[in-house]
Amino acid sequence: MNLAALTRSWPSLAAWGAGLVQLGLGGGMVTRGVDVASRSVGLVLATVGATALVWGIIALARGRLVAPGVAMAIALLGTLSAGVALFVDPVRVSVHAVAVAVALWLALGVASAVLLRRRSRRSSADDAQARPSGPAPAAGVAGIIVGALAVAILVTPALSAAEAGSYVDDSGNPIVVPGHGH
Repeated sequence: MNLAALTRSWPSLAAWGAGLVQLGLGGGMVTRGVDVASRSVGLVLATVGATALVWGIIALARGRLVAPGVAMAIALLGTLSAGVALFVDPVRVSVHAVAVAVALWLALGVASAVLLRRRSRRSSADDAQARPSGPAPAAGVAGIIVGALAVAILVTPALSAAEAGSYVDDSGNPIVVPGHGH
């Protein structure tokens, strides 16, 4: 089995995982934030998260990492905004959720940097010949399954640790916290 075909979808899945965690962190800060700064950071987190999800969909649909410079910018902005969130509201922002998001952003950023470096070393004609036209069916499906499983194992606990996830019970029903007006 071709390792490149197996791992081709992983940057997209990392973007989805990090994006979901950013959305969870951002949603918690927007709805439960105590001041304008935390709500503003929450809005940035949610925007970066949504952008990562869209980028991941496009990359997975094309079967390859697209716009690696954009992906690196998303990963950098996601990492910085997660760090700012932790700085702005250290009591409510989960260190675990931030660590998972940053690890996934790092994976996306490194994959994008590697692709950019490879492209800069090749001529455009060589690059077009070396680029696969699409994932090999068996390796592509296996790669998506393995990558999705790994991301789910990381993201699920991180989402539950995010502020938005802390207000639901085990079955997903909202928990009413007395005195919080919700």
